Amino acid sequence: MIRVLIVDDETRLVEAFSKKLTHEGMSISTASSAAEALALVKGEPFDVCVLDIRLTDMDGIGLLAKLKEMQPLLEVIMLTGYASVDSAIRSMKLGAYDYLTKPTKLSVLSKVIVKAHEKKALREKNIILEEQLHRAEFRDAFIGESRPIAEVKRLIGVVASTNTPVLIVGETGTGKELVARAIHDMSHRAHNPFVAVNSSTFQEAILESELFGHKKGAFTGADADKLGLLEIANGGTFFMDEVGDMGPTIQAKLLRVLEAGVFRKVGDTREISVDVRFICATNRDLDREVDEKKFRKDLFYRLNTFTIAVPPLRERKEDIPLLVDYFLGKQARGGVSKTVSPDTMQALLNYRWPGNVRELANVLERAVLLSGSRSEVALDLLPENVLANRLAVDDRKDDHHLRRGVVELTAMEKTYIEDVLRSVGGNKSKAARLLGISRKRLYSKINES
Repeated sequence: MIRVLIVDDETRLVEAFSKKLTHEGMSISTASSAAEALALVKGEPFDVCVLDIRLTDMDGIGLLAKLKEMQPLLEVIMLTGYASVDSAIRSMKLGAYDYLTKPTKLSVLSKVIVKAHEKKALREKNIILEEQLHRAEFRDAFIGESRPIAEVKRLIGVVASTNTPVLIVGETGTGKELVARAIHDMSHRAHNPFVAVNSSTFQEAILESELFGHKKGAFTGADADKLGLLEIANGGTFFMDEVGDMGPTIQAKLLRVLEAGVFRKVGDTREISVDVRFICATNRDLDREVDEKKFRKDLFYRLNTFTIAVPPLRERKEDIPLLVDYFLGKQARGGVSKTVSPDTMQALLNYRWPGNVRELANVLERAVLLSGSRSEVALDLLPENVLANRLAVDDRKDDHHLRRGVVELTAMEKTYIEDVLRSVGGNKSKAARLLGISRKRLYSKINES
């Protein structure tokens, strides 16, 4: 059913439009002023708006801009009894779907509404397809067959279908947001918004406004109402990265949302209800943060209902070849991706990756750029820190070979001393003279053996 909003102050015309369009199976709402129209659009979604260009309280073109700002996919058909090329051009530039002059035939208006709705439906389909592609890319990026990653995937499967809050812990660069997105994509909320925010990137006052929104005049510079990210995430999943960086004020407000599903905008007294699934992540030890009174215990218990620990790359090095193939494939040109030489792969396996998967991706992107037309990523294209680690490994190998050589030489010396002692019937003084060492030195060698 096409949801249509008619905005016009000519009562008889609106009644005629409503009767005709309702008969054709459309859902019709009406407004006689810009204020009424804005109130309706704020409260419910519409597919098409039929808008008179001349209203008593606001110019129709000005209202068009506000309507498109509130509902970007809304298709608007402008009506006027004063045919004007200038107003037509202005309205079309602002995103109007079409422009009709009064009086207009009801059959013509009906056909234009249907076509406008078809355009909106196509745009929505494209957005969904792009989002599905985006989700597929994230699923593909969650690469790995190691035991630690298999366990992470198992836990994702266990918790995805529930509304249970999830806490994801792990070092920076391990892919905590990928885990959050995988949970969202496998949940019943998958077709609703996935909204992510990193609390460490905002000062507390700004973060509060970002999360909960604010009312006009709430503080200096708040010259309009602002939607908060929690409102935008309504019906979907809200992912807060680096949750341990939140200040006490936001911790208290977030606990209220978790417990009751309500919050207040900054500068507002009215409570807003939301239905949001919470997934949080941190690279901090929240247990210690609680002990040190830096993080609320009650909030920690709410977030820590179900925990997934994402392993660092150094603990799943068997996944590195798979990740290398994936990242090289992403940077393929003409469908052909580069390879890495055996010594390059060994250097990548030897490195400890303090920046985890994110660092590996960056290293490979840099190496591919430096490789130019070459089909293989050579060892000399890796950064100095990765190569330095390789040299350190080689040094340890050389030290091992040297120690083994010393042990073998000591064993040969022992065998020779024993042969000399047997040849002189065990006479140590004579054996020392034959060996060219003192008796004290001989005794020392015998005792070493």
